[in-house]
Amino acid sequence: MVDAFVGKFVVEKRENFDGFMKGIGVPEEYVEKARNAEVKTEISKNGDVISVTRIRPMKTTTNSFSFGKESEVENIKGEKMKVVVNFEGGKIVSRGDNYEVTQEMDGGRLKEVITFKGHTMTRYSKRQ
Repeated sequence: MVDAFVGKFVVEKRENFDGFMKGIGVPEEYVEKARNAEVKTEISKNGDVISVTRIRPMKTTTNSFSFGKESEVENIKGEKMKVVVNFEGGKIVSRGDNYEVTQEMDGGRLKEVITFKGHTMTRYSKRQ
C-alpha cells in the first residue's frame, strides 16, 4: 500500500555509490563531496499525486507523479526526463529511457535501487 511510503527518511547506507556516480558521468570532485552528504527524502501523497522530495546540502528537488501516467522528473544528475511510474507488487517503480528506480519498504527502511545508463546503486534510508 502506497501509504506505507509516506514520511521522512534519511540515508543511512549506499551500495556502489562511487561506481554508479562515476559511471553516469558525475565529476570526481562532486562524487567526493556527495559521498558522505546527508540526503533526506520526504514522500507525500495528495489525492492520486505522489511527491518525492530530495533534500541535499547543495540542492532540493521535488518530483511529483500519478501512477500510470507519464511525468517529467529530475534525475540524480539534475537532468529532466520522462518516466512512467507504477505501483507493482508493493513497490513504486519509475521507468524511463535508460532509467529505472524501484522503491520499496524493507523492514521499516526505504530501499531504493537506481539504475541509470546501465549502472546501479542501492540506497537505504531510515524513517525519521
